[in-house]
Amino acid sequence: MNISLENQTLTNSSSSMRGNQIFGFVTFLGIVVVVLPIGIVGNLLVITVVWKKRVIRTNTNLLLANLAGSDLLACVLGYTVAITRYFPPKDVTLGLILCRINSFFPAASVCSILTLTIIAIERYNGLVKPLRPGFKFRKRALRYFCVLIWIISLALVTPLIHFDEYNPKHRCTRSWRGVVREFYWTWGSVICVGVPLLIIIFCYVCIIRALYFGLRVIPMNIPLEMEEKEKKKVIKLAVIVTLVFALSFLPFTVVRGMEIRGPVPYEVSVSSLILVLLSSIFNPFIYAFQSTNYRRAFREVITCRL
Repeated sequence: MNISLENQTLTNSSSSMRGNQIFGFVTFLGIVVVVLPIGIVGNLLVITVVWKKRVIRTNTNLLLANLAGSDLLACVLGYTVAITRYFPPKDVTLGLILCRINSFFPAASVCSILTLTIIAIERYNGLVKPLRPGFKFRKRALRYFCVLIWIISLALVTPLIHFDEYNPKHRCTRSWRGVVREFYWTWGSVICVGVPLLIIIFCYVCIIRALYFGLRVIPMNIPLEMEEKEKKKVIKLAVIVTLVFALSFLPFTVVRGMEIRGPVPYEVSVSSLILVLLSSIFNPFIYAFQSTNYRRAFREVITCRL
């Protein structure tokens, strides 16, 4: 009886491992062949357009270029993350180097989150408080702000490198105590995900409220039919931005918090990481590709006329 139970347990365990291997390999192919190349090309296009086309270097577009830069970094680092997860090197030194490179992946995510927050504030200023010039970001100050975002993002993850290890099972781990790890992750999640999400929700709710219940934020010379169309466009964008942000970063944050306290199913852990990578692909389409000026500039870049 005990022998049959043990055999059944071993069979279930081996089939589960095979299932994880198949899921991991299919996921690896999908990320490396489809997801990351699209993200790299899309974000490179945004950066190239803003860099070469001086006419569209508005505050919002400078922020979009900064967002594209952080998303591009996330896509590039996605390759090292995928390699260490699905094809971990047997050489300990190489494995440790890759683990330390992977530690900068959260920096790219934090930079994207902070930039998305500033974009929401900038749009709030432009649509809800258009008559307050002193309340707006100046272009030069905004550039310094972008640099500050990168400094903060890198500063938050740099301490992680000190604790990185590559264990004998060929997995990246961190040699820090549970209390320190929980404190770091809890407050990091609140400051880098929770607070920005609340700010983004507040800004876009205020924008929607101003569009329908407050002062007229669409220029007076626009016909009523076109005004309604612009309102719907702004509201649609606000809802999409908030949902993509929440669906991309909240699951990842929750799952990583669960991993601190105990094991998490392999599929759940990988899926939460994929959602973050997908946000790096969606951002160019959400923010830039829907703009007529951007689409025109993209065509010029692709046909080498820019």
